[in-house]
Amino acid sequence: MNVNTLNFNDQKITLSLYLLIFINYLGIFFSYNENFIIILAYSILIIFFISIFLVNQNNYLLKCLMLVFLLFCFGSPTFHFDARWIWLFKGKQIFINNNLDFLREDYFQGLVWQSYPLLGPSLSSSLAKIFGYWNEVFPKTFNVILSLPPLIYLNSLIKKKINKLIFILIILLVLEKSLIIGEMDGLVAVYFVTIFCIFFKKIFKNNFFSKKDDKFIFSKNEKLNVFFFILSLITMTLLKKESLLLIFILVISMIICKFYLEKIKLNYKYLIFSSLCFLPLLSWELYLINQSIFSTEHPTISNIFKGDLIFLFERVTNFRDILLINSKIFLNKSFFISLVFLGFVLGGIALEINNKLKNQDFKLFILYFFLVFILYILAFNLILLFTSYDLDFHLRTSAHRIMLPLSFLISYISLVLIEKLSLYK
Repeated sequence: MNVNTLNFNDQKITLSLYLLIFINYLGIFFSYNENFIIILAYSILIIFFISIFLVNQNNYLLKCLMLVFLLFCFGSPTFHFDARWIWLFKGKQIFINNNLDFLREDYFQGLVWQSYPLLGPSLSSSLAKIFGYWNEVFPKTFNVILSLPPLIYLNSLIKKKINKLIFILIILLVLEKSLIIGEMDGLVAVYFVTIFCIFFKKIFKNNFFSKKDDKFIFSKNEKLNVFFFILSLITMTLLKKESLLLIFILVISMIICKFYLEKIKLNYKYLIFSSLCFLPLLSWELYLINQSIFSTEHPTISNIFKGDLIFLFERVTNFRDILLINSKIFLNKSFFISLVFLGFVLGGIALEINNKLKNQDFKLFILYFFLVFILYILAFNLILLFTSYDLDFHLRTSAHRIMLPLSFLISYISLVLIEKLSLYK
């Protein structure tokens, strides 16, 4: 069987996996029959393993890594706070209730966790149905399953074998264990980079990622491209509400690029599709309102809504805290590794980059990347300055998770630059 055929199968399997995950997600609203949930869970696992064992030369390293991740998931229960007390706990409640009645229980009312989307927990609950009882080992494999479609996509944009190996190392060194512990932050990082690339490829009309070089089979079928784009963006919005801020950063960066480089053209069809992708999250919010399930503002941003402008000004001009925040950000291990990698790449292409910047598509790519980088740092500086938590505590518990999406983006873009500028032959 040739590579093209295998790639096409990968494409169909990726879309099938997405669709089954969303059908499973809808079950928390419609209370599927338990036997149907079990059949769905088996179907998701079967499609996942078919994809894993349908090995081809473009994705075999990545799929081997997915198998290793599964083994680690099966090897130990999770003990991380967010994973255990938010995401897996919600999965356990869905598993027991087979509906969303638990959201109205008194001891939960008012907690901000109540309003979190339930795509991940719904999948973990269904996986537990296969075993017939809840545990804190097997259900956290939902991370690995949800990460497969975007990782296959990102891997497909890398052509050289050595770069594919570097991509695996980036996942291990930057994302570390975030894809196997039952939390959402690693998934948000993977989907953030995926949406960055799709936005650039499809909304900006450019040839930076040409169809000839693009090994991803979706480039040969525009309808499937649109379908994959929609499903990926919807998935990102249903992982965590923080994803909305990341998408907002991508959109604002896009608008600035349009004003700075007036000659660039936008694909408005994809912009319309992008806006429609927020409907599932909007439906979730309307469901919460309809069921009178309300939560307080997130403690991270609750100070913003108090209307005390003097307080906000004092926080923005508190240079001691600004230095503290940025020291934690820039000395974060994953972020530091990514910056060092980017530094080596930029150093290696220094002589060639001036000529490349004359190319409009390359110039747009670099501008878009650095705008996202700057806006990301600014946004999270402001959020951490306005937090109602103790700043030291917030940085100690959240700095690494907050920077995962940007760290993964920096590393991946560095790898793309190696590909495009032929740093080595």
